[in-house]
Amino acid sequence: MSTTTSDVGVQVLERVRGALADASLDAVIATSREALIYTAGAVPPSLRTVRQRLAASIVPVSGETEAIVVSVDAQLMRERMWADRVTDYVEFEKHPMEVTADALRRQGLDGGRIGVELTALSVEAHEVLLRALPNAELVAADEFLSGLRVVKTPAEIDAIRRIGRAAQEIAATACRSVDAGATERELGNAISEAFAAAGGDELTMLVVGAGERSSHPNAPPTNRTLERGDVVRLDVIGTSAGYHCDVARTAVVGDPSDEVTKVYELLESVHERALAAVKPGAQSADVYRIYREAMEEAKLPPYHFVGHGLGITLHEEPFVHAKTSVALEPGMVLCIEPLTMLEGRFGVQIEDELVVTDDGCELITRASGLLPIGS
Repeated sequence: MSTTTSDVGVQVLERVRGALADASLDAVIATSREALIYTAGAVPPSLRTVRQRLAASIVPVSGETEAIVVSVDAQLMRERMWADRVTDYVEFEKHPMEVTADALRRQGLDGGRIGVELTALSVEAHEVLLRALPNAELVAADEFLSGLRVVKTPAEIDAIRRIGRAAQEIAATACRSVDAGATERELGNAISEAFAAAGGDELTMLVVGAGERSSHPNAPPTNRTLERGDVVRLDVIGTSAGYHCDVARTAVVGDPSDEVTKVYELLESVHERALAAVKPGAQSADVYRIYREAMEEAKLPPYHFVGHGLGITLHEEPFVHAKTSVALEPGMVLCIEPLTMLEGRFGVQIEDELVVTDDGCELITRASGLLPIGS
């Protein structure tokens, strides 16, 4: 386990234990992918492909933390997880929720008030846990856990900052490595290889859309050839040490048209105004309003949000849109991403990551104009 990962674990667990005490909970059982990463540092590979191989992370208000994993993943998880103890179970021999109940019983918590992620467990798994813990009070902890992740610890911010800055450089370098005649897939491969070399775990989504495909919000790279004058929209989305990056850039092959230049310059102006509005106490809906009003005035189609929280998952609270509004707080990590998609023609997007600070925001990444592709 790296020093950075260890720092994240120490700071996160301190926050979780304090919140448990405030909520009068004796322990919480994390079972979703995101909550497992948050409370134990890793997810067993089996959980992605075999849903009955459940895993759990138990964090008591005091005492030993424990992770429950299937035996085929146990050795790997003992290397990756920061739980004090990793207990494994043999598939088909005992239900993982029964093993989880045994762990709570061992710590004398089987009669306590226990938080459980109701949206992450099947009805069957929840019923097994209820039967195995007849004297416990099981309460919903979904909002409890997701709420803790809204404001990041310093170590979490460091992890996000590291991979975010790498993603920004990777996008710019990859654009310089290709020219007209290359394919979207070749540009995507350059990004993928550089991302792995920079310490990325995986690209969870990679957008490489050229020409008319740049107007597709989530266009994966294809064998389409890059042609002079093409707008190419990139979005580098991946993880490192469990934390996401999300950096979008707009590039052009050769010289941009006057229309593309005009639209990009408008979005640059909106981006600057939105970033300037991000500060403690600012309402997220007010940041969105800056974007939407500018798009409507320019008669360009707006997107339904202009930003979102970033962390263990790609999209976290707070969302920057019109439907709900929250006051921004120091320690929130956001992506601000003004974009417009002219269907069948081209799409333009600028997306930067930032941290809300005590007096404004710190930009993790910083867009600097259209990225050039080719000479």
